[in-house]
Amino acid sequence: MTGALTWARLSYRQQKWELLLVVLGVAGVTAGMLWFANTLDAMRAASPECLTGLSPNLVTESGPPLACQAFLTEYYQAESWASNLTTLAWVAPFGMGVILGAPLVAREIDGGTAQLAWSLSRSRVGWLLRRIAFVTLFGLALLAILAIGSELLTAAIFPDRTLEEDFVWFGRRGLPIVARGVGAIMLGVLVGAVVGRVLPSVLASVLVIGLAFTGVSLALDQVDRSDATLQPMYAAIVQPEEFDIAALDVAFGIERVDGEFMTYTEAFDRGFTPNFTDENGRVFESEEALRAGESIGRDARLVIAGEKYPLLVLRDSIIAVLVGLVALAASAGVVARRRPS
Repeated sequence: MTGALTWARLSYRQQKWELLLVVLGVAGVTAGMLWFANTLDAMRAASPECLTGLSPNLVTESGPPLACQAFLTEYYQAESWASNLTTLAWVAPFGMGVILGAPLVAREIDGGTAQLAWSLSRSRVGWLLRRIAFVTLFGLALLAILAIGSELLTAAIFPDRTLEEDFVWFGRRGLPIVARGVGAIMLGVLVGAVVGRVLPSVLASVLVIGLAFTGVSLALDQVDRSDATLQPMYAAIVQPEEFDIAALDVAFGIERVDGEFMTYTEAFDRGFTPNFTDENGRVFESEEALRAGESIGRDARLVIAGEKYPLLVLRDSIIAVLVGLVALAASAGVVARRRPS
């Protein structure tokens, strides 16, 4: 226990300013989240008649009643500012990787203290694990606070929705924030171990972390598309399909007459020109085809039902952690074989 505390104190001293920076950032964002959540709850309680579902008997052809217009403007402005905070929660894990992960080993190598530390340690891998343990756990604890704050804020903005089965702001709240922090911090450590200089490591980690998670996101998009179900935008003549707002929209496009789905981009790439749509959601290539009733398909979307939200949260989180474990193993290999600078 004493040894662990010693390493924690050492880690704190070596990255005191970075740790203070992320603490101030997380404290500020979390405080903003809680303030906006409380503000939105208070505004809703003060004027429930202006917000409750914006029911048909409230909204007229010219919009909501005059008495509600000023209130709604203020409410939606607060909601807009609040949503920006969840965007910061989405960015925070990657920032942790750059600010905390990249300098972790690079500073030791850059300052020339790594060789002495390695010579005094039983193993370089053991040194690496002790070196990153405190900072990683500290960063993940801060991200957990952000994750909780983002859930509370989301619940305040969408009080009538069941967030446990709803993809609203998927990735901007809850567990994925913490899990991505694992991957980003370990990728930052890997970049620092390879580059061995603090400033170049910080700059390179921005690129590496961004590319890595972009690649993961693109791969998951393909998996989501294979798991999604096809839903037409119109169920029958002039009858819009009930829109499942809790579902995850994977792609919008056309369900062709042969049952094949293609996005609008894919349609144009394959020589189709879906420029016209009638009131039934059928898609036509020209006015002549529209008059002749010769459609190429109908508007549709690929969706994943909201009830699968917990599964996708768990899947994405596991993948982010696996990215971190792979990066950690690679960092251990680099440190074990690195020669003196």
